[in-house]
Amino acid sequence: MNKLLIISTFLPFYIFCSCEITYDEKIPLFGDLHVHTALSLDAATQGTINRPDDAYRYAMGERISIQPYDENGNALRSSKLSQPLDFMAITDHAELLGEVHLCETSDSVSYNSLTCMVYRNFPKLAYFYMNQRASQSAPLGICGENRELCLEASIEPWQEIINAAEKYNDPKNDCSFTSFIGYEWTGARYSGSNLHRNVIFKNNSVPSKPISFYEATTREDLWDQLNASCTSDCDYVVIPHNSNLSNGLIFEDPELKDYQMISKREPLIEIFQHKGSSECIDENDPYCDFELLSYADFGAKFLGSDDPIPKESFARYALSRGQALKEKNGTNPFKIGFIGSTDTHLAIPGATDEATMPGHGGAGKSLRDKLPKGLPDDIEFNPGGLAVVWAKKNNRDEIFQSLLNKEAYATSGPRYIVRFFAGEDISLNSCNEQDAVIKGYQNGVPMGGTLENITNKPTFFFSAKADANDSNQFISAIQIIKSSFDNDDSVSEIITLHESSDAYDLDLDKCVVNGPKQKSFCGVWRDENHSPNMEASYYLRVISAPTCRWSHQLCMENDNYCEKDQGNIPKFVQERAWTSPIWIEKN
Repeated sequence: MNKLLIISTFLPFYIFCSCEITYDEKIPLFGDLHVHTALSLDAATQGTINRPDDAYRYAMGERISIQPYDENGNALRSSKLSQPLDFMAITDHAELLGEVHLCETSDSVSYNSLTCMVYRNFPKLAYFYMNQRASQSAPLGICGENRELCLEASIEPWQEIINAAEKYNDPKNDCSFTSFIGYEWTGARYSGSNLHRNVIFKNNSVPSKPISFYEATTREDLWDQLNASCTSDCDYVVIPHNSNLSNGLIFEDPELKDYQMISKREPLIEIFQHKGSSECIDENDPYCDFELLSYADFGAKFLGSDDPIPKESFARYALSRGQALKEKNGTNPFKIGFIGSTDTHLAIPGATDEATMPGHGGAGKSLRDKLPKGLPDDIEFNPGGLAVVWAKKNNRDEIFQSLLNKEAYATSGPRYIVRFFAGEDISLNSCNEQDAVIKGYQNGVPMGGTLENITNKPTFFFSAKADANDSNQFISAIQIIKSSFDNDDSVSEIITLHESSDAYDLDLDKCVVNGPKQKSFCGVWRDENHSPNMEASYYLRVISAPTCRWSHQLCMENDNYCEKDQGNIPKFVQERAWTSPIWIEKN
């Protein structure tokens, strides 16, 4: 029988102090590593005029104006975070970076071209036409031979991204905010199968230009060209996102020679953002049915398709597939950790509150002229998630190392604080021990880690604390998801450690949660079914009590925001956190 010891307490809350202080324990840092500004075509053609500088000011707690704007250029909306972020990266699309700059620079040789006139006067048409060309790696005529004009034009916006990151990295010299230089590689295949990846650099030693889908048409090409151009002190991670829109292609088997490279360069995936969840699709797991899109890729979204969504598009499949490949070839190429982010196209990183959902763009909607009569984004989209890392200091070196180590987790927006350890000698009384976290590192591994050649049953210590600043967020369930590969078969097992969903009642008229109001939880679980000859991965999933979805809240505020046919869009959601897995492996 699997042993479970649970105590409803939580470890001490974390006080963030000066960067001069060295922490005995790592602290949770909340960030957004997927942010678009007016430098990205799909943001600019939807009315965004905010630049990287504005996005950083927003992340640090300032209120900024957002689209749409009236005829006098006055913003009709604004936005402000309830809590500043701890870290952030601008990840504007490398593709079309130069093209947008040419079309917006009045003295450029391309400014009066037909393409640029369409861009400025018919933004929605430009959105689809230019994005379609980029997704096919097909150059626009304004770029000249071999795209030399657009490559040259990309240098200035790329430098703007670099300068903004340098300006806002630890601006108060108190380690309260960290910025990273980055960009998005917008790869695609076939009818629009998403292969997109964000590239995050460790420091300010970066290539002279971002490497786009035009120059690198596969993930392998991207790694090779980054390795060639990322020299000296340069280092980077590549983070795939929206595997849910990849039609199963993001997790396609790499060539054997690339196993080590994918493990080194792609240690994480973005499991949640405004275009849905990429955790799982499983009719036997009701919690998989959370912000799932109804289409398999972008082509199916815009053109329609009855094709089923493949399970190969989701992280849980990748975990099992990685174990199967290790059984066959000796190396697991899919030891992936989890983060969340927003993928905002309004330059508002971290804007994940359901009650103030401003939309994040990426919906193909132009809002240049007037405030929309309908919803601020496609109804199936959501406010996005956050990336959380455990680090000893809020600086580039520490956060980057945590990303590499996968000591990170994702949330669907709320600021959950989650711990997860595994080891042979984890105390069953950990929740009552003040030094439980220290012992967790000494006697085991944290989220993202690997236990090798254990002889005893693995024991897991976990704790979760709901968002302290959200009076409507409570914990209703905690589960461990175990993935293993046995006798040529992938097996997923859901271990429910705590479940109180039935105890909560959501008043849909007032959007108030009634129930036990449990804010924290701590427990220890031992896997008595583990065999020394079996390899497995385990990740923790923390589920909140039901709260009103953004679309329902807008509908209650104003009937004009109620769409007549909302299909399968629920009125409530159960926010959550997903830790990076812990792996149990043979040597």
